[in-house]
Amino acid sequence: MKRVAIIGADFTPSSMPPALRIRFFAQHLAEFGWEPIIITTDPRFYEWPVDQENTRLLPEHLKVIRTPALSTRLTRKLGFGDVGMRSMWHHWRVLSKLCRKGLVDLIFVPVPPFVPMVFGRLANMRFGVPYVIDYIDPWITRYYWTVPKSQRPRKWFLAYALSCVLEPIAIKRAAHIIGVSKGTTDSVISRYPRFTQAHTTEIPYGGEPADFDYLKRNPRKNQMFDADDGLLHISYVGACIPAMHAAVRALFDAICMGLRREAELFGRVRMHFVGTTYAPDAEGLYQVMPIAKEKGIEHLVREHPARVSYLDALQILLDSHALLAIGSDAPHYTASKVFPYILAQRPILALFHEQSSVVNILEETKAGDVITFSPDHPVSDQVEEIYEYIRGMLMLPRRYQPPTHWEAFERYTARAMTERLARVFDRAL
Repeated sequence: MKRVAIIGADFTPSSMPPALRIRFFAQHLAEFGWEPIIITTDPRFYEWPVDQENTRLLPEHLKVIRTPALSTRLTRKLGFGDVGMRSMWHHWRVLSKLCRKGLVDLIFVPVPPFVPMVFGRLANMRFGVPYVIDYIDPWITRYYWTVPKSQRPRKWFLAYALSCVLEPIAIKRAAHIIGVSKGTTDSVISRYPRFTQAHTTEIPYGGEPADFDYLKRNPRKNQMFDADDGLLHISYVGACIPAMHAAVRALFDAICMGLRREAELFGRVRMHFVGTTYAPDAEGLYQVMPIAKEKGIEHLVREHPARVSYLDALQILLDSHALLAIGSDAPHYTASKVFPYILAQRPILALFHEQSSVVNILEETKAGDVITFSPDHPVSDQVEEIYEYIRGMLMLPRRYQPPTHWEAFERYTARAMTERLARVFDRAL
């Protein structure tokens, strides 16, 4: 069996997106002829909470090498706290040792964190091992050039400058480029003439049915609401960035319309927005409540800005009367949350750009309803339609399950995505 070293400073028991993506792949790679070796950081060195129960979701025989990292008490004085940078020396020592012994056929580097991307280039130069880079998010981005200064993170310019210097070096000899969406990979190869579409593959997150099976056997206490209190709980779990605010406003306008027309029904609605910011210290960083107050429905809206653990997030989905999936105004935006939403088997209303892959996914699987928007057809013009869909969801029985086409969903499972990844690995050799 061929062996792939996966460089992932963030891994289980973390619930952060990079950790989940690596675990999804690691669970199934052996089925397709690849033994994964995870090189990661001991969770004691993470700056965010972890859920140790996540380790029960790992394959029994998965090889995981956990290293120390530099303390943030030291690195903050030097101006950085990124776990990928803090663990670089330790990870390089492990990777070098594996390569010298001939125990690695390929190196796989999901990013972020971004700086460890250089490991692929270094190992390729020194040991001749090919490497594949997986973009969960783009590294070089001009997004913060376009927003007001008040919305720009501290040190963002230094981070931008670092990306412009290191990415061209790191990516130069990559055997293949993967991204969670075609828009992501297109944005990368547009900067590097060496790469063409043949060098890229789109591999979304996918959904892992086994995680829901585990949670149904081991349910968690829902800390956000009581599913049996007689109210109608509608949930959105995930970040809510400014590019989504137009859709949120239209959604709240639809709720206001419902309160005017059917006050008794819509008065029972409680809307929960969980994990709405990426900030590690999220207390008070409300993204949705200011809009709810603007519309006068703050009594119906609950926001928990901080991220919750992965299993807690799934429990919220399972306990909800219905789910909201909200997209940004970017055409290529693909919300990874759509896959666990489908597996939760709850009614879904999605508001997405008409070119988003989420639209095709929900239409193919028949797992939910989609209202699309575009610059020529803004979401603000569709409040009446949103109201009608929400009203329809509220009228459904408590445990109604959508008529999902599970055969169509099979191609969106974590296993199917991993099979696609294994084919990329085979070509990279």
